[in-house]
Amino acid sequence: MPKKPMTKSDMITALAKSAGITKSKAEDVLASLIHTCCSEVQDGRPFKISGLGTFTLRSSAARKGVNPSTGETMDIPASKRMGFKASAAVASMLNPESKK
Repeated sequence: MPKKPMTKSDMITALAKSAGITKSKAEDVLASLIHTCCSEVQDGRPFKISGLGTFTLRSSAARKGVNPSTGETMDIPASKRMGFKASAAVASMLNPESKK
């Protein structure tokens, strides 16, 4: 059975506990981090957190798709999304057997 994902509320609680601050202050810090990250990426600037990874703006070209319910072809418009590339530290933490 898959594990329950960490929610924003869980993250605020963990941040408050580890930093020794109130949940309210932790919520403000997290909101500021999220806002700054999204603003930078939206403006086309990568947002790097050393030891975690880099968030970037990625673009998808317009393409044809198939509606799975009806089988009809449909046009999927071009779109932008946020991409993430984990740092080498995270990659080696997740895959300790691949260390050289």
